[in-house]
Formats: sequence, structure tokens, C-alpha cells
Amino acid sequence: MKIIGNSDVGSVRQQNQDAYLIYQPEPDVGLAVVCDGMGGARGGLQASSLAIQTVRAYFEVHSLAEDQKKAFSEIVQLANRNVYNEAYENAELSGMGTTLVAAWVHKDQVCFANVGDSRGYHITNGNIRQITKDHSAVQELVDSGHLTERQAKIHPNKNIITRAIGVEDEVEHDFFSLTALPGDIIILCSDGLTNHVDENEIHFEVSGGNFEDLPKRLIDLANSRGGTDNITVVAIQI
Repeated sequence: MKIIGNSDVGSVRQQNQDAYLIYQPEPDVGLAVVCDGMGGARGGLQASSLAIQTVRAYFEVHSLAEDQKKAFSEIVQLANRNVYNEAYENAELSGMGTTLVAAWVHKDQVCFANVGDSRGYHITNGNIRQITKDHSAVQELVDSGHLTERQAKIHPNKNIITRAIGVEDEVEHDFFSLTALPGDIIILCSDGLTNHVDENEIHFEVSGGNFEDLPKRLIDLANSRGGTDNITVVAIQI
């Protein structure tokens, strides 16, 4: 298994408030996390960084091998509590929060957790599938039948999220699991990528070049189309 990542400020923003984690304690065990911070220049960076630090500290102490669903629940709630408390204790950080998408891999087993609109994709057998589901106002309109997927991609409110780490004292997350095949690719990314690059284009880049520079190729593509937000991509090759 290989895990690689890259993050870029984009072409418009002054500061990169995304953060990511790659942690691979064993050749066939690995964790990847992408967070996209929000809440002002200082708050967004602090929120995403604190969430990443919390996840890493948990993973270094606890094993996820036995009950991944319970472990991810504990990780998300702990990260949420840490970010929320930091914002509560520091007025300058009030209202800060962050998205979070994580993937834990053990051999051919992959588990995902997400809060917000950072995404996880699975590429297998020549196909790409979005595993996570955006926690956003526009996604709720799609779910209720008021918008099509096509309309959602260009909706002016597409980046308004309905859940985030650290905004409230508790947060709900989604959990997904799947069995992967050798050679499958997992992509985690912030919305700085998906605002400009659709899933078919992600799949094209996966199949059209070296794995080692995949995150950079995707980031370069997003930047070539405006790069209106910070862009982070982590890729896992099973």
C-alpha cells in the first residue's frame, strides 16, 4: 500500500487553511485524513490543524483493528470537542470549524468517516464512485428532489455546509466501509478540488499517469481552472 498527498493554497486565497494527515505504521495499515478549515484567517487554520493533531494522537494510542465504527465515532467526537473548546476559550477563534474526511485501510478493508463536504472516492475496475456524501445545503435539496445533480454543481450556495467539526458541542458523522481489490485507488480531497474537477476527470488522471504525482496533477488541474480555494488531495493505492 502507498499513500501520498499534497496541499496547495490555490490561486486566490492568501492562506492555506486545509490540513492533511498520512500515517502508515505498518506496510498494510494506514490512515489518511483531509480537513478544510473555516472561520477566519486564524480560526480556519487552527481548526483544521487541531483536528488533524487529535486524530493522529488517537491513532497512535488506539488500534482500529477490532471495531472501526466505534473508533471513528470516538475520533470524530474527540476532534469536535477539542476544536469546540478551543473556540469557546478564545474569542478570536469563535465560530471556527473544519470539515473532516478520513480513510483507514487494513489490507483490503477500507473504512471512511466524514463530516462536511470534503470527499472520499473509490476507483476500482475502471470505475469511480463517491463514497462519502456531502453535508451541505445543496445536497439536501438534491436529496429532496428540488435540484438535480447537474444543477447542484453550479448552484451559488453549493459550498454552504450543514455539519462541521467544532461548531457545536456535538456533531454527527457518516461511516462507510468496503472491501478493495489490489490496485484500487482511494482519493480524499477538499472541495477546492471538486469545485473545479469532476469525478470523471479525477478518474482520468488516476488512469492516465504515475501514481506518485497524482495529487499534484489534480491540484494543477484545479488551479488551471481558477483555483478559487485551497486544494488538498490524498491518494491511497491498495
